[in-house]
Amino acid sequence: MGDHRGAALLVRVWLEDAGDFRARLLTLPDATGGRAVEETTVAVASSPAAVLDAVRDWLERLPHQAVGPPDGGQ
Repeated sequence: MGDHRGAALLVRVWLEDAGDFRARLLTLPDATGGRAVEETTVAVASSPAAVLDAVRDWLERLPHQAVGPPDGGQ
């Protein structure tokens, strides 16, 4: 997450050909450094309940990350 208080979580959801539920939760590392960054898979899920659990886990870990001002101190 870098030195700011912001974070973004992208939840991608789709159905496979057989109708199976799939989801991938992605986040990006701090992109304020002006360099290319790659997305990071936080979790994959095969049910809506598993998506909710993964989002909850991600949110609960968030306060434990090193954070600073939301605008980088500017």
